Amino acid sequence: MKKLISAILILVTVFSLMIPAFADHATGFNPPDTDHPTGFNPPETDHATGFGIDMWVNCPDGYGLNVRKEPALSGKFITQLDCGTKVTVLSDCGNGWVYISSGNVNGYVMRKFLQGTKPGKYEITEREDHFVAVSSPYFVFTKALNDRTTESVGLRVRPNKTSQAIRRLAAGEELEVIARGQVWSQVLDPVTGKTGFVANDYLMIL
Repeated sequence: MKKLISAILILVTVFSLMIPAFADHATGFNPPDTDHPTGFNPPETDHATGFGIDMWVNCPDGYGLNVRKEPALSGKFITQLDCGTKVTVLSDCGNGWVYISSGNVNGYVMRKFLQGTKPGKYEITEREDHFVAVSSPYFVFTKALNDRTTESVGLRVRPNKTSQAIRRLAAGEELEVIARGQVWSQVLDPVTGKTGFVANDYLMIL
C-alpha cells in the first residue's frame, strides 16, 4: 500500500512539472525576440515611397525657398533653393509642408511655393536688390515680339510677366532706363510719365 501511494505521489509531481511547458504552446506564447527589443521602430518608409512628383520653385519677388529638417518654420535650416529649381516631391505632410529631394538636398519645404510647371524666364519676379541704378539714365527702343508684328511687350508694374501691365508697348518706342537688372530694366515711360519694368531681351540701343 505504501508503495502504491509513493508511486501515485511521484506521478502527480511529474505531471505538475509538465503543465507549464504545455501551457506555453497551447496559448501561442512566443518568447521575446532579442533581435528586436521592446520599442523597436522599423525604418521610416513614407519618404521612400512618396509621390515622386516633379515640381518647380517659384517664390514671390524671386527669393529662394528655404529647405528645413522638420516640417515647420522652426525646423532647422538646411539650404535655400533658387526660383526655377526642379524638385521631386516625395511625400505630403498634410500641414502645408512637403518632403522633397533636389540633387543631393533632402528636406521639407512649404508646398505653396511649388508649382507644377517650370516657370518661364519672365515669370519669376526679379528681386529688388538685383537692380542697379544707372548714374546717367539712357534711352532705349523696344523690340518687336517677332518679325511679323509691330507690337512689343508690356510695360509692367513689377518685374514679372504676370504682373499688371501699365500699357502694351509698340515696337520702336523710346524708353528711359533708370535701373538695370539681370532680366528686367526699370524704365520711365514718356507717354504716361510712369515708371515700370520691361524685359531686357526686348530693349535695344540704336
